[in-house]
Amino acid sequence: MATSDSRTIKSAHRVLEILEYFDQDRRHATVMDMSRTLSYPQSSTSELLRCLTRLGYLHYNRFRRTYSPTARVALLGAWVKPALFRGGPVLSAIDRVADLVGETVILSTASNYVVQHLHVIHGQEEDAIDAHVGDTLPLLHSPQGKLLLSSYQNDHIRSAVHRLNAEESDASRHVRLADVMEEMAALREKGWLVTDQADGSGCIAVLLPARRGMDRLVISVLASREVIEQRSGEIIAALLDHRDEIDAVEGAEVREMAESNLARMNDNVKIVSYRRHFA
Repeated sequence: MATSDSRTIKSAHRVLEILEYFDQDRRHATVMDMSRTLSYPQSSTSELLRCLTRLGYLHYNRFRRTYSPTARVALLGAWVKPALFRGGPVLSAIDRVADLVGETVILSTASNYVVQHLHVIHGQEEDAIDAHVGDTLPLLHSPQGKLLLSSYQNDHIRSAVHRLNAEESDASRHVRLADVMEEMAALREKGWLVTDQADGSGCIAVLLPARRGMDRLVISVLASREVIEQRSGEIIAALLDHRDEIDAVEGAEVREMAESNLARMNDNVKIVSYRRHFA
């Protein structure tokens, strides 16, 4: 038992040191980079990095064979002394959207071919839609996933579709590549999406502006289908206003697309009335 406890403590210590390693160097790193710098065995370093990648804390670039932190790492301590540390435009915007709409608001990203929730503010009413940090959704079958997928170049979209279809055991959930590419083109023009959920709820999602070296992020509002139908225009306007506010705050940054992997979005967004079952 003592041996098991000591191994657990050592693993926890190494996880924290890996995260601190990125905080100090602020760059991508290979397994060998971290193994040498931290004096860890290569096998255990590789295992820890794979585990952190599965949990959504690290991103693995399979072409360069490097690891880098995801947005989930940045949000780990966002709740600590918010008056001091929660002044960034993204979390501040989410707080204001939650206050305006009174429904569940979620910040999500893509991690290992799934959508993962990074930050959740629950709705104020008892019947508010429930969601939790760390929850995952399918990339091809969720509004957040479709928006995130639309931000990548066509070759990467094709690769993702082929892989996800191959891994999907339920044939009814396979998608046609031509249909996906057509939908992606439309989403790039619009930048937001409204959908009905199978459980009777609805979702309005907006893709946030691209930032060099950062994950693409989506803000979404979950509510009952009736609320989405009645307040869609108001909610979309709130999300787009705060998206533009984030864009303005960060506007001085250079917006080079990381590794030429991202497709630019069209900012000419027109709000239309929501209709159930629209494509």
